[in-house]
Amino acid sequence: MAIEKEVYADGIYQIHVLENTIRLDLMRLQPSPENNKPVPKPFERVILSPQGFLRTFEAMQQICKQLEEHGIIRRNPPQEPEA
Repeated sequence: MAIEKEVYADGIYQIHVLENTIRLDLMRLQPSPENNKPVPKPFERVILSPQGFLRTFEAMQQICKQLEEHGIIRRNPPQEPEA
């Protein structure tokens, strides 16, 4: 399968459900005009069926596990509830 288009995103700006679809708004970090600090700017949307969203979630969990096994990421320990 040939990839026809690549999109770079720094993350997901927002996820919401509308009319039985899951919408992922992608974002890029852009310098703020006021202080040049990075601020998120949404730029494109991916719309998935519930089944497509679950397949995507499962694939991301597998990638997280591989990244963790290779020491690229670390999971934070569970937070203790505040008394």
